[in-house]
Amino acid sequence: MENEPIFTIHGARGTMAISGRAFNRYGGETTCFSLATRQGILIVDAGTGIIALGDQLINRRRIPPITIMFTHFHLDHVIGLPLFKPLHRQDASVTIMADPHREENWPDCLRKFVAPPFWPLALRRFGAAIRFQPLPRRNHRMQKYGVEIAWYPLRHPQQCLAYRFRIRNRSIVVATDHELDADCAGSAFTDFCRGADVLIADAQYTSAEYAAHRGWGHGTFSACARLAASSGVDKLILTHHDCCRRDSQIDRLVHRARRLFHATRAAHSGMRVD
Repeated sequence: MENEPIFTIHGARGTMAISGRAFNRYGGETTCFSLATRQGILIVDAGTGIIALGDQLINRRRIPPITIMFTHFHLDHVIGLPLFKPLHRQDASVTIMADPHREENWPDCLRKFVAPPFWPLALRRFGAAIRFQPLPRRNHRMQKYGVEIAWYPLRHPQQCLAYRFRIRNRSIVVATDHELDADCAGSAFTDFCRGADVLIADAQYTSAEYAAHRGWGHGTFSACARLAASSGVDKLILTHHDCCRRDSQIDRLVHRARRLFHATRAAHSGMRVD
């Protein structure tokens, strides 16, 4: 493993994966991020983007310890889990973590999802050592693989978390699936993001589209740009692109967002964040 921590975006689409020439540059894979350190690999969500990550890891002689941290369990964030090849390696160790305050028994939900009739092989029959573990109930922070991790509840149906990763005096906030425009606790969330080097935020809608989708749990590029400016982050990366949004349309959204916050880019599959 390389000495420097590496944060990679493996999937940035929302709702459903998509393919075709109109979507090639930003990619059609759904949400997945990873932070690789010398001690292990942290993964956020298991959308279809986790499949390519698994293809990379399976070729290693030794698979490092892996922890998958879920923001929530909507289908576009779990659909790639049974195709994550390290789960089938007997020498692999995978810890799966999520919010301890979730209303449902989330380990049972995943076990039922990765099992007949939805999948031909039950998760308990995969080869890796798989452990389910809730996030710590107190303080909303922990240390893992040399990374300081904090989390914050977001406005999204059936609960969702944002994560903030800090390592070597750099910090990255992942806030996908958040209806920022309607967030009445905006000041507290602004404080959570404050001073981050990179903010990766849900920008599924334009303002016109949002008017017809209030309560759906997603935000606009303009709200993300305002948050980036008010929280004093260095860079903004727009994510959770609408599955029907073409590359050229995302280009235009970035151009518009830069009028509000200049250091704005759009997430794409395979993107390394520095």
